[in-house]
Amino acid sequence: MKILQVIPNLCFGGAEILCENLTCALKDMGHQVVVVSLYAERTPISQRMEAAGITIRYLDKKLGLDVSMVPKLRRLFLEEKPDVVHTHLDVIKYAALAAKLAGVSKCVHTVHSVAEKEAGGPAQKAVNGFYFRHGLSVPVALSQEIQASIVRFYGLPAGKVLVIRNGIDLSKCRSKEDYRAGHPVRIVHVGRFDVPKNHPGLLRAFRLLLEKHPDCRLILVGDGDSRQEMEALAAELGIAGQVEFCGMQKDVHPYLYDADIFVLPSVYEGNPMTILEAMGTGLPIAATAVGGIPDMVTDGEDALLTSCRDEDIAGALGRLVEDESLRARLGRAAREHSVRFSARTMAENYCRVFAGN
Repeated sequence: MKILQVIPNLCFGGAEILCENLTCALKDMGHQVVVVSLYAERTPISQRMEAAGITIRYLDKKLGLDVSMVPKLRRLFLEEKPDVVHTHLDVIKYAALAAKLAGVSKCVHTVHSVAEKEAGGPAQKAVNGFYFRHGLSVPVALSQEIQASIVRFYGLPAGKVLVIRNGIDLSKCRSKEDYRAGHPVRIVHVGRFDVPKNHPGLLRAFRLLLEKHPDCRLILVGDGDSRQEMEALAAELGIAGQVEFCGMQKDVHPYLYDADIFVLPSVYEGNPMTILEAMGTGLPIAATAVGGIPDMVTDGEDALLTSCRDEDIAGALGRLVEDESLRARLGRAAREHSVRFSARTMAENYCRVFAGN
């Protein structure tokens, strides 16, 4: 089967990492996969994929709405002759129409967050809804909550929205064996600096944690538009000396392995890849019970789930800082349960959708 993965770009983020993991798994299964990036920017993810032998076709999309993408994608689809076009994020508005015009028999779209958040406005809602209702694209949700949001937001029958959970290459994860806390205790967060990730709440929660547990350090891996603002907030809160801004990293696994605790304080999520990487590492996890997170981990079993309140995030972190046996129990259970989220399983499930099953 020949599959074209179409995505805005390959910058750091969950959708981009899913695209990478899925593409590599499909290639390992013997399928021919080409990735199409609407923007020409080269990134660490694109470099990894090309080093793995993946072909990436870069287009020259302009910022904002660019209707020239439809004929450009149509020409590319006619040239590549894919069996399936698989879209991510807002490229659906160009790629689904281009696929139809090029005679591609199957178009599938992954919805990475709750439908109303991903659509972003009434125009995109109207376009997506038209494609879904008229069979021009098959929607796939990353979690049951996202599935319910698609059904509600677009007025679709529940049976027409499938759920396929994210998957990662677990062989890249280096499993923890020692759960003794370091000095300082290293708490790591991986994610772009954007509103959903709730960096302000995390910094405020970390300040509260330091009042009882001053021997802690917060490691922030990622980049984004609000990074400078968060650096200023850390200084304003008086915690800048205990917060490390690491920027975007080609490989997050060493940061996870070196940490004692993983935290994800998001205000909304889909099926976050970073939790899977933390699970695969065997890290004890403190996360907010939003989006698809409760479908991935269970409170008290392989993670601590909490509300988005600063005090509750700080409280969950405090429990993990104080209790080595809790860290070990949750971390080992997370590692054991991570096998449910392998890239191979994800790819096999997508292949069934691509084949129309």
